[in-house]
Amino acid sequence: MTEHQRLFLVQARSDFVVYRLLRSRPDLPACHALHYLQMATELLGKAHAWKHGPRSGSHRAFVGFVRSLSTNRRAQKRLGYGRNDTWEQMIRKSVPLAEKIEGLPPALDPDGPNPEYPWPRDAPHTAPAEHTFEIWNELQETAAGRRFLHLLGALFHAAEALL
Repeated sequence: MTEHQRLFLVQARSDFVVYRLLRSRPDLPACHALHYLQMATELLGKAHAWKHGPRSGSHRAFVGFVRSLSTNRRAQKRLGYGRNDTWEQMIRKSVPLAEKIEGLPPALDPDGPNPEYPWPRDAPHTAPAEHTFEIWNELQETAAGRRFLHLLGALFHAAEALL
């Protein structure tokens, strides 16, 4: 792992800890935990992307990382998955959730739901703290969402070996 990767991973892990803390507080609006989840995953993706040197400042890095896992046998073995088809199927099912999380920053869609700012930009009528985020419900209430969050925790835990 390069020093640049390490720096991104340190911050990603810190954001993931805050996400977990906020997730454990159902009395707080989900937008706060979702914001930290988005930041943690973005930085994890950037830690992976920096393997081959400097990368652009785009918010889009996480989905590429998740997709790369489908052929990463070292990650598969490290995370305890035996059969290739099981691993590849799990990664394939994770991509749509990763895409929804990656698409949350307001810079990517300033007029749509995001966990940071009221929208639409020119005439805001919705505050993130009052909004019910479909992706949040999907992560919390579906088996696929819970599997994705479990995978994400495992990826953060074993990141040095996977990057």
